[in-house]
Amino acid sequence: MMIPAGVSELKQAFHQHLAAHTSVTGPSSYLLLFYAAECGLKSICLRRNNLRSTKYFQDPIKNYGHNLDMWCKELGISASQFTFKTKTKNKSTPSFHLACGGSSRNIGAAHQAWRYGITIKKEDEEYLVNWLHQLCNWIKENI
Repeated sequence: MMIPAGVSELKQAFHQHLAAHTSVTGPSSYLLLFYAAECGLKSICLRRNNLRSTKYFQDPIKNYGHNLDMWCKELGISASQFTFKTKTKNKSTPSFHLACGGSSRNIGAAHQAWRYGITIKKEDEEYLVNWLHQLCNWIKENI
């Protein structure tokens, strides 16, 4: 269960994580970038719905968690706003494969790979990180 966070807390977390991600490299940097995007999207969603805290999110929004694809859809962020390569059709976010193989995974699982030190296919990881940068630029303009 998520600890309730307010609009200003999430906005501050977005800026802190975004700034901190440049002080480290590799998966730790990408993880901070992912969490920056997540916090920014949630802050914008709260503001657009005139809610003060995440504790007021209703179903299904309250269950989106780390699923950036669902947050982007909720906010009406079009896939055409960003350039990325994906093998998953009808998605507003990129997908990826683990370096050791396996099926295509949603970007929402990327934070798990980075957090646990699991290697993502290099080309896919580059696209994920590029997409997260573009998303964070969009968030900066809309937060």
